[in-house]
Amino acid sequence: MNNKKSGDIEEIPEFVASGKITKEEALNLIAEEIYQTPFRFGLALYDEDFRSEVLLSFLQKGRPVLERYIPERSSFRSYLFAFVQGLILTQKRNQIRKMMADSSIKHYISNEEVETEYKQGVQLSVGCAPVKYRASSDRDIWRTLSNRCRAVGTSNAKTALILALKSSYYIPVDYVDEISSYCSIGNAELHRLICELNSLLYRKIERRDLIIERRNNAYYFHRKYFMQLKYCNRDKTDIPALSDKYSRQTENWKNKNRLLQKSRYRVCPTNKMIAKLLGICERQVSYYIKRAKELSEENKLIV
Repeated sequence: MNNKKSGDIEEIPEFVASGKITKEEALNLIAEEIYQTPFRFGLALYDEDFRSEVLLSFLQKGRPVLERYIPERSSFRSYLFAFVQGLILTQKRNQIRKMMADSSIKHYISNEEVETEYKQGVQLSVGCAPVKYRASSDRDIWRTLSNRCRAVGTSNAKTALILALKSSYYIPVDYVDEISSYCSIGNAELHRLICELNSLLYRKIERRDLIIERRNNAYYFHRKYFMQLKYCNRDKTDIPALSDKYSRQTENWKNKNRLLQKSRYRVCPTNKMIAKLLGICERQVSYYIKRAKELSEENKLIV
């Protein structure tokens, strides 16, 4: 079946129906045909990157081609051509959306001066507009937690608040709402505290985003070269050179994933930052983090 001529693509639905080949094998054969003869599917005018994206999309979404094809209505090649045209249209729309998004970001950056230093009286809040507040309000929040919560729940409320601030960059909005309710503090107050911490983490966020961008770029080429190795005409392709590119990009992608697991690239405020924000000492922050770990271990034992 691997030596089938391109004209035999019409027989693929019959081979699948009779059990001669699986649907997965059929998709791979069709993908090989699309890759090696792009002019037959309206892809000749597009660059290799675009064709690779369409091909990958076909492998992910192509099963309906085999499941919904009705021989009495059209030839399989005509049906397949129409399906690929739909994938091309989708990919073009995705490119336009990305181009518009990139353009909007560039326009915003060119018209807004981004301050990277945290200065008194200027709050750069990541994802939030700056909020003016009294310098003592943060200490007030901590001090009044005991009054707002029941005596038994005071420690739990403080633990929840510290953990929320410790995970300020990652915490979902709905969790913030739940924690503010649990701690009996204003929703807006907790959102403001989180924004304040994130503003101090701008450098870390920037560094992590850069690694993520490089990781995604490496993955794109890892995927691209994989597709080329799988479907290229081996008589006309420099396989060793292509394999070397694939190996380098694959290792680069894996390396960036490993880096993102290291503490240096985690976006997390220090205990000192949290303590300063709340007007308490670092030991208190450490205490509640330790307490949270102990509670977590206790819950594991119970389960």
